[in-house]
Amino acid sequence: GPDVRVGLAAERSLDMIVGMLAILKAGGAYVPLDPDYPQDRLSFLMQDSGIELLLTQAHLLGQLPIPAHVQTLDLADSLDGNSTENPVNQTSPDNLAYVIYTSGSTGKPKGTLLAHHNLMRLFAATDDWFKFSEKDVWTLFHS
Repeated sequence: GPDVRVGLAAERSLDMIVGMLAILKAGGAYVPLDPDYPQDRLSFLMQDSGIELLLTQAHLLGQLPIPAHVQTLDLADSLDGNSTENPVNQTSPDNLAYVIYTSGSTGKPKGTLLAHHNLMRLFAATDDWFKFSEKDVWTLFHS
């Protein structure tokens, strides 16, 4: 639901994009977690961000320092038996879209909470340059 923070630990792949879109479609806020990060950084990001769920790939499960309270879901799990209905959008422009962290070069990484209205402002502010349309793909443009 809205503002639920969901960790996304996946290699750069179609799975990662599907996971990101699934989290947003469900109304959650994604927290990107690069599986190549050092264990202490991943542990800090998972604790600090307050994730409740972790979407990942099965082969990464044993490598990730997953907090005990965090539920995990394999991106490749079958969705058979689940509803095929389009979920009702329960988010508002003020709900979180994602949480992104600084590199931590001056100490601990700092998280920035970005709401949907921040993303819309970015699209509106750059529309004159890019002329966005329904045919554009913008995923991973600003990682």
